[in-house]
Amino acid sequence: MVANSLQGKGARRQDERLPLRERLRWLTRSLSLLALVSVVAGLLWGGDRLFQKLDVPIGVIGVKGEFTHVDQRDVQAMVEPLINGGILSLNLAKIRHQLELDPWIEQVAVSRQWPGGLVINVVEEVAIARWGGHGFLNSRGEMLEIGDNSDLMHLPLLQGEVHTERSLMKAYREVAQLLQPSNLKIVALKRDVRGAWWLSLENGLELVVGRGQVMEKMRRFLVVWELALKTQVERIARVDIRYDNGVAVQWAEKVSAVQPKEISVLIVAPGLPGQA
Repeated sequence: MVANSLQGKGARRQDERLPLRERLRWLTRSLSLLALVSVVAGLLWGGDRLFQKLDVPIGVIGVKGEFTHVDQRDVQAMVEPLINGGILSLNLAKIRHQLELDPWIEQVAVSRQWPGGLVINVVEEVAIARWGGHGFLNSRGEMLEIGDNSDLMHLPLLQGEVHTERSLMKAYREVAQLLQPSNLKIVALKRDVRGAWWLSLENGLELVVGRGQVMEKMRRFLVVWELALKTQVERIARVDIRYDNGVAVQWAEKVSAVQPKEISVLIVAPGLPGQA
């Protein structure tokens, strides 16, 4: 009985020590958490104060680029309403997006310049071709609004149906690149409502391309051009390249006052790449 009594007292003392140990552990954790919260709060408070100190007002807006149709002052005027805070508060993406809505601005890069400057690099749109005799297109086939266009009348003329600007610009760029090694330049490109194509070159040559397989036909034409035509360009009025095994040449000279211009056909060697 005495042993049981002693064992019971020892168990009660052990039970009394466990809650105290748990309370100390909880207190330690609470103090650590409180210290962590205090540190975080201090950092946030200090960071906010530092942000406010560094977020100085914009004092200078610099606009860089090569300009023909865009006015630097207009760019600054578009940017000023978008500046609602200091240099750190600026929404650079919003400024870039707003400027690129201008039809004459192709691309914009916006950057901060410490301590209180904003630098805007502008790439201006370039008119690549005339469209239908009354408009102008950029490299993506988008219409450009141009007031004084007297200095752009030398650009090649593209003609086609409404809403085909992008596809014709794409075709023009592909064909122009194909012709470049032969020093041939396009001055006019037309596609009618039936889908037939015509090209006029800077050397006075006219090409009847017809419908479909434009690039394949142009490759065949270049083979014949290099082999037989480029030395006779002054005698040629028109070349019909609608054939899949040769071209028809319309010569500029007249045989007589009543006879039509001479037509001759040059047959391309078998196995020419791109034959239909």
